[in-house]
Amino acid sequence: MRRIIVAIATMLVCACIAAPGLAYAQDYDLNFSLPTAGKSGCMVCHADPNLGRLQGNQFVSYYVDGTDLDKGQHATIMCTGCHLDFAFKAPHKKTREDWVRTARLACKNCHQDQWDLYSRGVHSISVQPGQTVSEKDATKPLCGDCHGPVHEIMALTDNEAGQRDLHERGQEICGRCHEEFWDNYSDYYHGAAYRRGASDAPACWQCHGAHDIMESDDRGSRVHERSLLETCSQCHDGANETYVSYAGLVHRRTEVYAENPVYSFIKGTQESIQGFFGKIKSWFS
Repeated sequence: MRRIIVAIATMLVCACIAAPGLAYAQDYDLNFSLPTAGKSGCMVCHADPNLGRLQGNQFVSYYVDGTDLDKGQHATIMCTGCHLDFAFKAPHKKTREDWVRTARLACKNCHQDQWDLYSRGVHSISVQPGQTVSEKDATKPLCGDCHGPVHEIMALTDNEAGQRDLHERGQEICGRCHEEFWDNYSDYYHGAAYRRGASDAPACWQCHGAHDIMESDDRGSRVHERSLLETCSQCHDGANETYVSYAGLVHRRTEVYAENPVYSFIKGTQESIQGFFGKIKSWFS
């Protein structure tokens, strides 16, 4: 009888392993050890495209494409180099928000110069002693929010492909949070050209700064009136005070034109004429 029970149990285990379907990580409190301390250990589970977990009615995938890791800038970094809160339990006892936040902040451990600049900028999540993180601070972007996709981050230094990829992602990096400024970034020589894919048109950070972005009315900001000449001169040789006075058109072209009485008159006359001829055309339609 004991042999029969053991045989049946073995068959059930094998059937479970071989059965098709999704591999769900349920709420097991199971200690385990990895075959190695490196990526190959983590990929024992995370290389499975079906690895995931039901959260409510939503299936959340925990699959990691190993080819993305190998192609990325951090191919030689162990998973725990970024996932610092990894726990040797199944599943790892962290909420999704906790482990995502930890991984996206891990960059500071290697990129200290960039972190120092970020910590002084408008996106800094640091608070004064005794203060708590506000609701607004909790929504500020972390390193991985801008430099993602996290597992396939490309090198930027001396890498044209990485620089080109970053340059093309202005809407994803800045526009999804700053929708108003993204929508009105439409002047002829900057925003409109950038949206058409012009490689020499500036992405947001080429004017506003990257890690050290400041509020525009801060004297340390690159787009503050006292810094505009230097900022514009990066691309426009010979720029002077008169030249940079047009900087207000970069984001406010429609508003500035509307405030100009001559432009408003011409625009109104043009619309009236178009409406008049449009009405005549409708008579013969």
